[in-house]
Formats: sequence, C-alpha cells, structure tokens
Amino acid sequence: MVGALAVGGVVFRAYPREVELRYDLGAAHRSVTELRLTYVGPEGEMASLTSRHPEGFPEPTFRHSVDLGPGHYAVEATLVGSPENRFVERGFDVPAEGLVRIDLSEANR
Repeated sequence: MVGALAVGGVVFRAYPREVELRYDLGAAHRSVTELRLTYVGPEGEMASLTSRHPEGFPEPTFRHSVDLGPGHYAVEATLVGSPENRFVERGFDVPAEGLVRIDLSEANR
C-alpha cells in the first residue's frame, strides 16, 4: 500500500497540468495582427498557438491555457504587425501558483 502511494505521488507530480498564462501586449496592442506562441521544454517544442486579429488585438492582454508537465519552459512569441514583426522569448516554471503573467510589450524591450 505504501509503495503504491509513493508511486502514485511520483506519477501525479509528473502529470501535465493546465497552466493559465496572461500575455501583456502593451499600449501598441492594436498594431499586433497576429501572435504566435511556441512553448519549448527540455524535450523541444511542447505546444504552439497562433491567434489572428486582422484589425489588431482589441485588448492589451491575451490569455491562453496550455497543458504542460512540471519543469522550466521558454515561450517564444512572434508578434506580427506594424511597423515591424518582433520576436520575444521569456521563461516560466510549471507548476505555477495561479496566473502566469508574461510581458511582451514594447516597454520591456
């Protein structure tokens, strides 16, 4: 019984969990027409997402949920828009307490 509980605890800690992320696009959010997100972990690319808003993102923040196992991840973000495209890379850890906030704004260049 104790062995089963120990194994169960190890499996539970390694099991992917939903991570809620909020991306801050900043004051220039209306100039961003496409956001490409790639989540990279120790084993390479784990997940990706592309969100398009031809008229520009209506809000200065963008929320996304993704299932990831425990560990350190990089998010590679490409912001497509005027006057130029930008590439931003940030890191975060899973598990995370609550909402993970990631700043992609021009102000954080």
